[in-house]
Amino acid sequence: MSELVRVTFPAMEVRLASTSERIVEGIVIPYDETSKLTDSPGGERFLRGSVTRTVKDRGARIKLFRAHDHRAAVGLPLAWDALHDGGCWAQFRIGQTAAGEDVLNEIREGLLDAFSIGFEPVRERRGADGAREVVEAKLHEISLVPLGAYAGARVLATRAPAPARVPAMAAMPAVNLDPMPPVRYWPR
Repeated sequence: MSELVRVTFPAMEVRLASTSERIVEGIVIPYDETSKLTDSPGGERFLRGSVTRTVKDRGARIKLFRAHDHRAAVGLPLAWDALHDGGCWAQFRIGQTAAGEDVLNEIREGLLDAFSIGFEPVRERRGADGAREVVEAKLHEISLVPLGAYAGARVLATRAPAPARVPAMAAMPAVNLDPMPPVRYWPR
């Protein structure tokens, strides 16, 4: 039986279904959104279609990480839409590893709700407002993060197994709740 749970956060909806799919999807790069959380003084924005070539050429090899920690990937891409209305959309399957379980739990809890990318600019220009505009970029990796540089780079949906149940409190050993003896302060 599949149970659908909807949790709504500001500007984000996470859908959790009790299946074994282990899928995370969302906008990994919003187009035409300027971020001031970059090293470019005027901000930075990706233009529509800026990652179309890299997704076509190497999309299947672009791995998903947690917080840009390249020691272990947590997911692999299943689908891309580099020309989605909201930006570059991607869907990833989370691996059945300890790191994958941690990522799914953190998404469920709302702790990892954004995407961030590692990229190399191929072509860029300066916008009229002084922002760096990325015309074409080569994606190296995607990461799930608690705070992304772009507000629009969000986890939009998750399909994952329901979390394991916590054992009943009756199974816990008894704890002595006697008050602590008074603390004595010695004069100096």
